[in-house]
Amino acid sequence: HPSSQRPPSSPSTSTSSTSQAILLPSTVLLSCSYNVSFHILMTTDMHKLRGQWDGKFDFLMSMIAYAVGLGNVWRFPYLCYKNGGGSFLVAYFFFFFLAAVPIFVMEVSIGQYLQKGAMEMWRMCPLFKGVGIGNVVIAFMCIAYFCVIVSWSIFYMISSFNTTFPWETCDNWWNTVSCISGNENVTVLSALRTKLELQNLHTETSVEQFWEKRVLMQTDSIDEFGGIQWELLGIMAVAWLVIYFALWKGITSARKFVYFCALFPYFLIFVLLLRGLTLEGAWTGISFYLTPDMSKLADTTVWKDAGTQVFYSYGVGFGALIALGSHNKRDHNCFRDAVTMCFVNGSTSIVAGLAIFSILGHMAVTAGKDIGEIVKPGVGLAFLAYPEVATRLPLKQLWAFLFFLMITILGLDSQVCMMEGLFTALEDAFPILRRHKKIALGLCCFGFFLLGIPMVTYSGVHWLNLFDQYGASGYALLFVVFFEVFGLSWGFGAENIRAAIGTMTGVQLSRAWVLLWKFASPMTSFLLFIFCLVYFKPLYYAGTNEPYPTWATLFGFFLSSCSMLSIPLYAIYYLIFENRQLSLKE
Repeated sequence: HPSSQRPPSSPSTSTSSTSQAILLPSTVLLSCSYNVSFHILMTTDMHKLRGQWDGKFDFLMSMIAYAVGLGNVWRFPYLCYKNGGGSFLVAYFFFFFLAAVPIFVMEVSIGQYLQKGAMEMWRMCPLFKGVGIGNVVIAFMCIAYFCVIVSWSIFYMISSFNTTFPWETCDNWWNTVSCISGNENVTVLSALRTKLELQNLHTETSVEQFWEKRVLMQTDSIDEFGGIQWELLGIMAVAWLVIYFALWKGITSARKFVYFCALFPYFLIFVLLLRGLTLEGAWTGISFYLTPDMSKLADTTVWKDAGTQVFYSYGVGFGALIALGSHNKRDHNCFRDAVTMCFVNGSTSIVAGLAIFSILGHMAVTAGKDIGEIVKPGVGLAFLAYPEVATRLPLKQLWAFLFFLMITILGLDSQVCMMEGLFTALEDAFPILRRHKKIALGLCCFGFFLLGIPMVTYSGVHWLNLFDQYGASGYALLFVVFFEVFGLSWGFGAENIRAAIGTMTGVQLSRAWVLLWKFASPMTSFLLFIFCLVYFKPLYYAGTNEPYPTWATLFGFFLSSCSMLSIPLYAIYYLIFENRQLSLKE
């Protein structure tokens, strides 16, 4: 029915040009059902049950707390270094404008407009409800391991209170004969290497051994389960308690927690930046970080790394942005906040890179090494490189504590917002959970705590990498994001999204946004997905050329399929079992 395609608008605008734009039909997918009971969704009672942001900046701060995280502080600087500095920034901003900003605005706006989470919002286009299920599954995968990273950080934070850092020396119970502290003279180091070569061994730094043999108590492979690292288990339990009490009255009531987690890391980043810029060799690191190598743009890896970093760091596809937007009042200017947040996120990545590489430049000059020998990928950059740097800084206990406090806060606030996104979707699907929120949330947190236990075993880091690479990012995330953008822009209608933003905020967007939503963003995510498939490489153990066993790779594909298959399977179910009186075309 033509009138059912019209989003709700105020009576005063019912004959305006805005409502004329709203009347444009989305004819590509006739299976989409627009006759949602909007008057039920928008009632005052629902608003009270849902909880709404009270302060003017509450929503913006919640987005900063969610989207600005570990990926900005460590993953971005490493990838920028790895892929030619300035040339990576060119590829990064290409994906930023074509994908990150349009999709970010779309998710936030749809959440505010429909006042629903990732699953129930698809009532307006039920053929794509599998996308909402996929959002929830991806968030589920990420939530399962994020508190483990927080527990690592808190472990280091506690260890930094020692006069001599436990990772500084080789005379601890976990150190082996291959340990070097970095303070050995050339003669001693040469003799040790010769001795180890006879035994087919190699040297390991005291920092590496503390990380692998003390913090993780790591086994060599994912097959060797080992025991449980009880200290990490206890810290993880405390972290889940913090998350539970931050959310038990709803995220809109956790205002002070959200503001603190959003703003305090910026204070720490700028403190680290100012300190880093005053160190000897700082400009060597910054030059290495920003000097462009334009020949790298011909390398396909640059574009793949830049694209996946954009999707991961902006948090699209997890359902959390939709949930955060759903707590807004319907006349809130979500467009302004979303665009502001996108630029804040990108700026944070660049500033964090300056802070990190100024310190790494100092380390390279002091140690007489090239920066390429200092930097290590992934979580290794945070938990291997920085502890080594901290030992060379004045007031080292203070700097180590502040850094790992920042990592802890970034992990906790992202976890809180992802948990809110997941729980909001579950509350919308099962309203009884809202009436018993504290009990249901407690059971949910306890369930995730149990899921995290395998990741604090001796082989835990291998399991965490498996969940991260296959379940919460990469193929699964790109696949779900593509169908989310496709379903919203072609199913619900890009013109309807544009008109809805105009109705809510009074901002009349250019039709260029429609082109971005209908063509540029879905094609970008789809081509990136194909790109990752074509250039697929199995997961390797960190620092080695040894791949994960075949069964682990197959399990990884199973994790990816959990979110990916939900989309076509639900669409098939809907076509066969729902509205059976209609023809397939209808």
